Amino acid sequence: MSDIKPGDKVIVHAYKHKDKLYRSWSNVTFLEETDEYILLVNEDVLITELGGRKWRTNEPALWFFVKQAWYNIICMFKEQEINYYCNLASPFEIVNNEITYVDYDLDIKVFNDNSFKILDLKEFNRNRFLYKYSREMVETIWENVDVLKQMIKARHNFFNHNYAKEKWQDYILKVKSKKKY
Repeated sequence: MSDIKPGDKVIVHAYKHKDKLYRSWSNVTFLEETDEYILLVNEDVLITELGGRKWRTNEPALWFFVKQAWYNIICMFKEQEINYYCNLASPFEIVNNEITYVDYDLDIKVFNDNSFKILDLKEFNRNRFLYKYSREMVETIWENVDVLKQMIKARHNFFNHNYAKEKWQDYILKVKSKKKY
């Protein structure tokens, strides 16, 4: 799918519907590509908001972009636990070293104990009228909420702590240990 190699730095741009850029992540590390997904690593990544606000990520994270899926999943390594954050979003695109997607506001936060909470429902409902989301798009988004809920309950790889730890170890061995300081 791409010419990006493990360890390469990429930029991620999130748009709102109708091509309105609202958030960028700089210096994200590309870890791997499989038939199912691409995997990025956020470690001390600079995030810039549309209004100019900037900050750095607080904790290391894996970022799964599932091919042809209407979501992406961030696995955050907290001090004593692992949490997940699912963005309901368009399928991603890669052009050169830039990954883009459209964020559709609705999110799911998954806690260390595998419980979860749907977030930003008011924002989703407001923007679906503001940006005139089609009925098909709204249905697709809700269908993907159901897919994610099933994956969370089944502790699918993306929501399996051991799998996440293995992928983090891959990053340490394949990328981080090879950096020259």
